[in-house]
Amino acid sequence: MRYRVSLKLWETNEMENLEYEESEQFAGFEEDPTDAYKGYVPEEFTIAFVDGIRRIDHSAYVWDESKNSSYEAVFATLSAGAIILKPKSINLIEQSFRMQRVRRVFLVKGDVEENAFSGLNYEVKKLLEDKELSLELLRLLRREEVDAAREVWKKVKPQLLVCDGTLTSEHRGITCVGFVKTIKRLFISREYAHLLQNLKKGYRTPLIRVHSQRKIEEQAKLDKYTWYVKLAEGEGIGTLVRLEVFGNLPKEKVKELADLTAGVLPMFASAPFQDPRSPQNLLPIKVLENTLRKHLGAPDIARKRLQEIFLNA
Repeated sequence: MRYRVSLKLWETNEMENLEYEESEQFAGFEEDPTDAYKGYVPEEFTIAFVDGIRRIDHSAYVWDESKNSSYEAVFATLSAGAIILKPKSINLIEQSFRMQRVRRVFLVKGDVEENAFSGLNYEVKKLLEDKELSLELLRLLRREEVDAAREVWKKVKPQLLVCDGTLTSEHRGITCVGFVKTIKRLFISREYAHLLQNLKKGYRTPLIRVHSQRKIEEQAKLDKYTWYVKLAEGEGIGTLVRLEVFGNLPKEKVKELADLTAGVLPMFASAPFQDPRSPQNLLPIKVLENTLRKHLGAPDIARKRLQEIFLNA
């Protein structure tokens, strides 16, 4: 046997959930920066939320006897899907929960022969670049989320399609809004900080133009509009979320989406007794996450199955 897999039984069953946004630069306001803008709620509309979750089934090491090398690895299960709602209507979870997908991955940080693990119920993926396993898993999860979002946009065409996290180039071709609930830094200069401090529930900041600095040649392609929405009463960044869309959308369409988010998203904000991540973790997203977890199967069973395979080998 060329490869031997040893499970790291002493490690916790989760990995740190890191997410790094692109380095972006403030490029100026696209609306009057001295005022806030009130959101609106249409009489009838369809809204869709797309999100995903990942579960670490087991951390491991792979020993390559031919190269006398050891590779870090992880068994993980990824799931993404959408929840589609029509406010003022009866929304049954069986009908609202759509486009669900599950992917099981054996991610190895080394050059292994993928067919050597063909008997596993996991897709073998090699990570040859100098990256963290957790970041690569996040990239794979985002890919599943993008596929779900693309299917929602194609089949449902909701008035508002909300995708978890910052938008990437893979989201092109989908009219969606990136929902960044963990605000790591502000895309607004200090002199306009009062716009955030004085923002009221159901209002948004003026549109802000930002552009990518990851690759100079991609600036024009990855330009974005971003804005902040106040989800709930109270002070501090914890009551705000940042939204974004691609900069190639017509400005009137961007304004329409921005006003829609300011009016509609506070309707779905969670309260502290409902979710410790309130109000940013919206109630439909919480329901979606819980439903996705149920479709992953029992984590103890997956973990025990891996132990039976490799601890007895």
